[in-house]
Amino acid sequence: MTMRSIRGVGLAIGGLFAVWDLTAAAQVAEAKTNTGGTLLDVVSGRLELTISHFSALAAHVARLPEMIGGRTALLLVGMLVAGLAAEYLVRLLLKGVRVRGFGRLTADSALHGFWRAVLFDVLAVVAFWVAGRFVLGQIGDSRSVGGKLGQIFLIALIYWRAFNLVFRAWLRPDAPAGRIVPVDDATARSLLVGLNLMILVPLSADKLEDFLLATGATAEAINVAEFFYIAITAVALLAIVWSWRREMAAWLTAMVPEEGFARQLKLDIARNWWIGGLVFYGFTGTAELYGELTGNDVVPRGLDVIEGALMALLLFETLMYRVTRHIVSELPMAGDVVADCVRLAARLYVAIVIVQALMVQVLAASTAADWAVHDRGAKIAALSAVAIYALWRFMRYRMDSYIAANPLPSADSPGDSDDDAKTSASRLRTLMPLLRGISGIVIAIIGTLVVLSELGVNITPLIAGASVLGLAVSFGSQSLVRDVVSGIFFLAEDSFRIGEYLDCSKVKGTVEGFSVRSLKLRHQNGQLHIVPFGQVGHITNFSRDWTVVKFTLAFAQGTDIELLRKTVKKMGLDMMTEPAFKSVLMQPLKMQGVVDIKDSSVIVRFKYMARPTNPGIVQRVAVRRMYDTFPALGIQFAQATTFQMPMAYAPPPASAPAPAAKAAE
Repeated sequence: MTMRSIRGVGLAIGGLFAVWDLTAAAQVAEAKTNTGGTLLDVVSGRLELTISHFSALAAHVARLPEMIGGRTALLLVGMLVAGLAAEYLVRLLLKGVRVRGFGRLTADSALHGFWRAVLFDVLAVVAFWVAGRFVLGQIGDSRSVGGKLGQIFLIALIYWRAFNLVFRAWLRPDAPAGRIVPVDDATARSLLVGLNLMILVPLSADKLEDFLLATGATAEAINVAEFFYIAITAVALLAIVWSWRREMAAWLTAMVPEEGFARQLKLDIARNWWIGGLVFYGFTGTAELYGELTGNDVVPRGLDVIEGALMALLLFETLMYRVTRHIVSELPMAGDVVADCVRLAARLYVAIVIVQALMVQVLAASTAADWAVHDRGAKIAALSAVAIYALWRFMRYRMDSYIAANPLPSADSPGDSDDDAKTSASRLRTLMPLLRGISGIVIAIIGTLVVLSELGVNITPLIAGASVLGLAVSFGSQSLVRDVVSGIFFLAEDSFRIGEYLDCSKVKGTVEGFSVRSLKLRHQNGQLHIVPFGQVGHITNFSRDWTVVKFTLAFAQGTDIELLRKTVKKMGLDMMTEPAFKSVLMQPLKMQGVVDIKDSSVIVRFKYMARPTNPGIVQRVAVRRMYDTFPALGIQFAQATTFQMPMAYAPPPASAPAPAAKAAE
């Protein structure tokens, strides 16, 4: 999915929610006014009425300096300054202890010292409250205008500092060792400022009504003030989302796993989160304005619930990421499995809260009483889903751990001294991947049916439809059914294991793997044969239990056969006691007898029984020892007989005449 498509989807979803919400709000407005006017008529009429009371707001604002007084205004400012100074002083005094606690945030103890640092931050907020209360006491009577404003202001400040405590606990701009959010120092400081603004801007809007009521403002002036301040708040929130989009994207993208399902899609969503943020806060501002004009504040409260749930989920996910990010392993650890189960439970709970807020408050599709039944079913379904997921994850964790601890046996690997243990482990290890897949499918099917049943879905047609579909598939794929059934019987009878050498009539090779339908054989020359079980007529297993190896050697005629027999017998008994062959040989090497006599040699056969893991090494070592030992005992191996062909007959050369005869002539 491209970035452009993600943005388009976000805008489309935002527009859809806006249409739904405005339609629901229009129905509420029409019910309250008992008129047949359209949505535009209702909104325009309320807007004109609100603007007409602007003079009342202006007159009240002009009277505020006289009502509050300079001393009260200074004390309110002093409350903020004194509280911040007290909080800063406590943080400064406890900084050394807090930093030493962060020094223990290591891989062995991922969050050691975190809660102690949070406790120190709580002490700093308490110091803020004590200083604020002290300044508040200087204002005077708590029932006066100044006293009421001081109480409202102090409550708002404590509310703000409490959220700042949470954000600071996760970001720690001055202590990277204790930081939960995976960002650098500059990004952490920027995010802390942005998140504080996200709290301060709507908080000031919420306390505006209390402030105006405490100063004796009329209802019309309060409505006008809230109308304009809501618009300012919406624009400010949109500006905050836009200004801090890169810092927040760095936070979100850092938590995307290096590997996993749809990683690129998750990265694209994390980088373009601001699209959803702009849509959400634009929608929230519109709903707030509409609620102020029509007197319907249900939709804004529902959106506040959604915002709080998403923020809490983000902080929780970040904390879980910090807990589990030190785990570097190809296999999931037990702690990682527990963290995934807890993470799923939190996500499902947040999803239930968001759906309830959407259906009851935002979309007004159901009342709170009607939704209570669905809410109970959703929570039971969520608990069932978490339990089923936990069962599957722990089963898979145990299976993966067993697979990692028990490598696949190979036909070329040395034997094991404990035959029974090796055979049992080998069979279970061979079947473990198949058992893992089948158990996952069964748990997924049963879990889906249980969750759907708890959600109120009638699963009887699903089961009936699945039965009919399975029957149709079985008739239409008879060869597939035959392969699967044959494979089940082959596996149940333990006919082969991974690493064993098989002869399946047409093909031979070492078992590399199998599924419920086919078998994979690797030929010694490298070819990979995939044979459906239905085409396997019989299996000859060359790697099971034991094997008898026979070989012949040629000796010279006249060899002492009895001496040869005794020597070979002693050699075989000695090899049985050697550690290198003790686990391989099952019966010692011995001479079986003379099997043939040829021209100038005696053919003698030898045999031994060994485990099928690597029996050829025994023969090679035995022949080498015979070659080294026999000549000293007078036992000679046969040598090839050579025949020298006789030379062809050549007549002697003619003799020369005698010299005397030549002289007489």
